Amino acid sequence: MPEIISMGYFIRDLIVLVATSIIVVVLLAMGGKTKKNLGFGYFIRAFDSLLLAFLLVVVAQVIGVLLRTTVLNNDPTYSWIRSVMLTAGALLLLVSSVMIYLPFARGEYMIVPIASEPVDSLRYGAYWGDRERAHRIFVELAKRYRMPGIAVTRDPPDMFRKKLGLKLIPVMWVSTVQHDDAVSPTKLEVIMDNLRRFLEMANIDKVILIDCVEYFILENGEDAVLKFITSIKDFATLNRGLVIVTVDRESLDERTFSILTSELKPISNLEKTLAH
Repeated sequence: MPEIISMGYFIRDLIVLVATSIIVVVLLAMGGKTKKNLGFGYFIRAFDSLLLAFLLVVVAQVIGVLLRTTVLNNDPTYSWIRSVMLTAGALLLLVSSVMIYLPFARGEYMIVPIASEPVDSLRYGAYWGDRERAHRIFVELAKRYRMPGIAVTRDPPDMFRKKLGLKLIPVMWVSTVQHDDAVSPTKLEVIMDNLRRFLEMANIDKVILIDCVEYFILENGEDAVLKFITSIKDFATLNRGLVIVTVDRESLDERTFSILTSELKPISNLEKTLAH
């Protein structure tokens, strides 16, 4: 049975090992989307250098932990290997940091906020209407007005886009199935956070379709969903957003329907605005 021969160094190396391992797991988990968002090969190489740096540190710390036990017992060869790996990791970390910083320092890249002039006639906030009219207005805003949009729906993304004649609009699929595109109907805070970030992403007009309010109520209760809808409405009002909520009158009780329609504007108001 291996024994610890240097408790202080063992604990230190173990803490560093756990911390760097968590960083590696996070980097690997977000790697695909991060590289896609970075776009440029130069920055992708910087990301890969960063990942490799932490991988080297993880391996070095595994050796470090074992060196503090009778497994390696401060073996000088492994101590040398560990030192080389830590040095290489530190150098790669420096290189990746410089690769990210230098282009901006030289003015080769700059962060430009995205903004557009608002449509004066639009009244930001939330609207309610039947499914057919809501879908039609959502498609019109996405296609004719070129608004960035996102749909929250019970349909899988491909099915929803095909049904509305769309190709690229992001879709949050509300479902209990285990799928990359699916989000549980009970995770209203997750859906809220995603929609809030979408609304705050840029100073431009944008539209959200919430196409499953009845399902939300079934899974969460009326009060939680009403609070969710009114919060989204407030975020939209502050961030140049239009929220379109499909409402099936027959599926809601009188109280819920009354509160919902008092908080939201009828979609006919939006139709009149777009008709001008």
